[in-house]
Amino acid sequence: MKVFRTQWSVASCLRKVACVSIIFIFQLSIFNPVQAQKDVYITDINEGWKTKAIENVPNGSIGILLEAFHKTWPTYVTRDACKVMEQGLSHKVLGPEAGYQVTIDATNGYAEVDDDGTDGLYMQACIWNRSNGHKLFAIMIGKPTDPELEVVCFYDYDAKAKRLTPEPQILSDFHRQSDNSQISHKLPRKGKELVIIEYDLPIVFAHHFAWNGMQPVFEKVEFDRELMKEFDEPLENEAIPVKFKGAKPEISDFVTALLSRPELGEAVNDMVESWGLHLKGKKLPSGRKITVDTKNGYVRYDATSSDGETAYIEYCFWNCADGKHKLVAENVSLLINGEPVDTELTGLTFYWYDNASKKLSLKYAFELGADIEWPEGAAGSIRNLPRQGKTIEFIYSTAKGKITKKLTWDGNKFVK
Repeated sequence: MKVFRTQWSVASCLRKVACVSIIFIFQLSIFNPVQAQKDVYITDINEGWKTKAIENVPNGSIGILLEAFHKTWPTYVTRDACKVMEQGLSHKVLGPEAGYQVTIDATNGYAEVDDDGTDGLYMQACIWNRSNGHKLFAIMIGKPTDPELEVVCFYDYDAKAKRLTPEPQILSDFHRQSDNSQISHKLPRKGKELVIIEYDLPIVFAHHFAWNGMQPVFEKVEFDRELMKEFDEPLENEAIPVKFKGAKPEISDFVTALLSRPELGEAVNDMVESWGLHLKGKKLPSGRKITVDTKNGYVRYDATSSDGETAYIEYCFWNCADGKHKLVAENVSLLINGEPVDTELTGLTFYWYDNASKKLSLKYAFELGADIEWPEGAAGSIRNLPRQGKTIEFIYSTAKGKITKKLTWDGNKFVK
C-alpha cells in the first residue's frame, strides 16, 4: 500500500538530525568496514530470524548491533546505514531525486533508512536498556510492494556472552482491529514507546506499547486523528437520524434507520425489501422470515436459499449507564451447508444512540471493550445477539470442535 508509506516518510523527513557524539566516533574506530555481501530477501529474514542467534558481537552500540545484524541478514538498506556510520555522519542523502536518505542518532541509539515513498526497502533500528543489565535491540525492515511486508526483529543483547538472542514473543499482545488492515511500525527515536499504525481506511488506529523495563507491552489503541486528516478521511460515518413516535425509539425504529443507509452490502440489502413488506403487513418472499420482539428490543431476519446458503441478521439495543445514550448492535452471520463463513460483509457493528440529538453514530468495538481474540485454528465464526439479557455469544469452528466465548454489556463497556 504505497500511499501510506509516502505519508510515513514525510513525517520522518521532518525529524531533526542529532549530532554524532564523541563516544560514537570512538566506537567507529573499532567498527569494521562492511564488506559487500549477497543480499537476502526480506521474506528470508521473516522466515529465519526467530531461530538464529548472532554471535561475537563486541558491544551494544547501535552501530555494532546493526553491523552484526547486517552480516547475518545483509540487505542494501542495512549496508547503506553501516557505511554512513563508518563515515562518521549523522545524516546523508543517497538518492536526492527519490529522497532516499540515512539518519543516524547515536546518542539515542537509533538509525533509519527512509525511501520517501518509493517501492524500495526502508528500515528503522533502536535500542532499549533493560532492567537486568542487558539491551533490547529492535530492527524493522519493510517493503511496500512485491511483497508488501514489514519484518520486526527483536534481540536480547548480552554483553558478557557477546550474543544477540532472538525474542520473537515480543509484540505477541498486538491484535489487529481488522483482518484486512495493513500495519506499519514506528520504533522510538526518543523516549521508549513503540507504536504500531493500523490502516483500515477510512480509519487509522494507533496501537501504543509502553516500556516495562524489559520489553514493550500493549497499553492502548486509539484513533490516529492526525494521519486521518492527512488522508482527508472522516473519523466516523455521518450520523443517522432516528424517527419515532412516542417518548423514545423502539427496536423497529432503530432497524428502519439503519436499513436506510446507503451501500448496505448484499446481505443487508436483501433484508431491506422484506423489512419494507413487514412494515406494510404484507407477505414476505419465500425463504424469508422476520421476528420482532419489541418488549425485549430484538429483531431477527432469516434468509435461506435452495443452494444450501443461509444468513441471519440480528438487531438489539441496551441502555447505557449514563442515561443519555443507547447502544445498538447489528449482527450479520452467514452459513453454507451449515458451516459458518466469514466475509467482509459479516460480523458485528455497533452504533451509539444519543437521546438528545436522536441520531445514531458508528462505534468501534475496541472503544467498547468488544474486541475479542479468535481461538487458534478457528476456521469460521457466528455470533448470536441476546433476545433477552445482555450477553453476546461467539461460536468458533475449529478442527477440534466448537469453541464458545461471551461478552456481557455492563452499561459502560463489555466484560468477558
